[in-house]
Amino acid sequence: MYASSLMFHTVPGKTGELEKELRELRKLVQEAGGQNARILHTHFASPEAPNVVFVQDAPDLATLERQIQRITADAGFQQWTRKVSPLLRQSPNREIHLVVEDGMQ
Repeated sequence: MYASSLMFHTVPGKTGELEKELRELRKLVQEAGGQNARILHTHFASPEAPNVVFVQDAPDLATLERQIQRITADAGFQQWTRKVSPLLRQSPNREIHLVVEDGMQ
Protein backbone atom coordinates (compact mmCIF):
# COMPACT_ATOMS: atom_id res chain seq x y z
CA MET A 1 0.00 0.00 0.00
CA TYR A 2 1.18 3.52 -0.81
CA ALA A 3 0.15 6.90 0.57
CA SER A 4 0.40 9.84 -1.79
CA SER A 5 0.57 13.26 -0.14
CA LEU A 6 0.19 16.67 -1.74
CA MET A 7 1.56 19.42 0.50
CA PHE A 8 0.06 22.89 0.20
CA HIS A 9 1.55 26.17 1.47
CA THR A 10 -1.31 28.67 1.56
CA VAL A 11 -1.34 32.43 1.36
CA PRO A 12 -2.04 33.76 4.89
CA GLY A 13 -5.77 33.72 5.60
CA LYS A 14 -6.62 31.33 2.74
CA THR A 15 -6.28 27.96 4.48
CA GLY A 16 -10.04 27.54 5.06
CA GLU A 17 -10.79 28.39 1.44
CA LEU A 18 -8.21 25.85 0.26
CA GLU A 19 -9.70 23.16 2.49
CA LYS A 20 -13.09 23.82 0.89
CA GLU A 21 -11.56 23.45 -2.58
CA LEU A 22 -9.78 20.25 -1.56
CA ARG A 23 -13.17 18.71 -0.86
CA GLU A 24 -13.79 19.07 -4.60
CA LEU A 25 -10.46 17.39 -5.34
CA ARG A 26 -11.43 14.57 -2.99
CA LYS A 27 -14.55 13.99 -5.14
CA LEU A 28 -12.42 13.82 -8.31
CA VAL A 29 -10.04 11.37 -6.63
CA GLN A 30 -12.92 9.17 -5.49
CA GLU A 31 -14.42 9.21 -9.00
CA ALA A 32 -11.03 8.08 -10.35
CA GLY A 33 -11.00 5.15 -7.91
CA GLY A 34 -8.77 6.74 -5.26
CA GLN A 35 -8.97 5.23 -1.78
CA ASN A 36 -9.19 6.84 1.63
CA ALA A 37 -8.67 10.43 0.41
CA ARG A 38 -8.44 12.84 3.33
CA ILE A 39 -7.53 16.43 4.10
CA LEU A 40 -5.13 17.14 6.97
CA HIS A 41 -4.89 20.59 8.55
CA THR A 42 -1.42 21.20 9.97
CA HIS A 43 -1.09 22.23 13.62
CA PHE A 44 2.10 22.83 15.61
CA ALA A 45 4.39 22.40 12.61
CA SER A 46 7.90 23.64 11.94
CA PRO A 47 8.32 26.94 10.11
CA GLU A 48 7.88 26.56 6.35
CA ALA A 49 5.88 23.34 6.81
CA PRO A 50 2.78 23.00 4.63
CA ASN A 51 -0.53 24.30 6.02
CA VAL A 52 -2.66 21.55 4.48
CA VAL A 53 -1.89 18.04 3.27
CA PHE A 54 -4.10 16.02 0.92
CA VAL A 55 -3.50 12.28 1.29
CA GLN A 56 -4.85 9.32 -0.65
CA ASP A 57 -4.00 5.63 -0.56
CA ALA A 58 -3.26 3.38 -3.53
CA PRO A 59 -2.60 -0.35 -3.65
CA ASP A 60 0.40 0.08 -5.98
CA LEU A 61 2.26 2.74 -7.95
CA ALA A 62 0.76 1.80 -11.32
CA THR A 63 -2.76 2.31 -9.97
CA LEU A 64 -1.79 5.64 -8.44
CA GLU A 65 -0.26 6.81 -11.72
CA ARG A 66 -3.42 5.86 -13.67
CA GLN A 67 -5.57 7.76 -11.16
CA ILE A 68 -3.35 10.84 -11.36
CA GLN A 69 -3.45 10.79 -15.16
CA ARG A 70 -7.23 10.40 -15.19
CA ILE A 71 -7.71 13.29 -12.76
CA THR A 72 -5.26 15.70 -14.41
CA ALA A 73 -6.81 15.06 -17.85
CA ASP A 74 -10.28 16.00 -16.53
CA ALA A 75 -11.55 19.48 -17.52
CA GLY A 76 -12.97 19.89 -14.02
CA PHE A 77 -9.48 19.48 -12.59
CA GLN A 78 -8.16 22.17 -14.92
CA GLN A 79 -10.82 24.57 -13.62
CA TRP A 80 -10.05 23.52 -10.06
CA THR A 81 -6.34 24.33 -10.43
CA ARG A 82 -7.17 27.82 -11.72
CA LYS A 83 -9.29 28.44 -8.61
CA VAL A 84 -6.68 27.05 -6.22
CA SER A 85 -3.50 28.64 -7.60
CA PRO A 86 -4.17 32.12 -6.15
CA LEU A 87 -4.58 30.56 -2.69
CA LEU A 88 -1.03 29.13 -2.67
CA ARG A 89 2.39 30.60 -1.88
CA GLN A 90 4.04 27.94 -4.07
CA SER A 91 3.10 24.93 -6.18
CA PRO A 92 2.16 21.87 -4.13
CA ASN A 93 4.71 19.11 -3.71
CA ARG A 94 3.89 15.42 -3.93
CA GLU A 95 5.44 12.76 -1.74
CA ILE A 96 4.73 9.06 -2.08
CA HIS A 97 5.30 6.80 0.90
CA LEU A 98 5.28 3.04 1.18
CA VAL A 99 2.98 2.17 4.09
CA VAL A 100 4.85 -0.12 6.46
CA GLU A 101 2.57 -2.44 8.37
CA ASP A 102 3.25 -5.17 10.90
CA GLY A 103 4.38 -8.34 9.19
CA MET A 104 5.72 -6.59 6.07
CA GLN A 105 9.32 -7.25 5.10
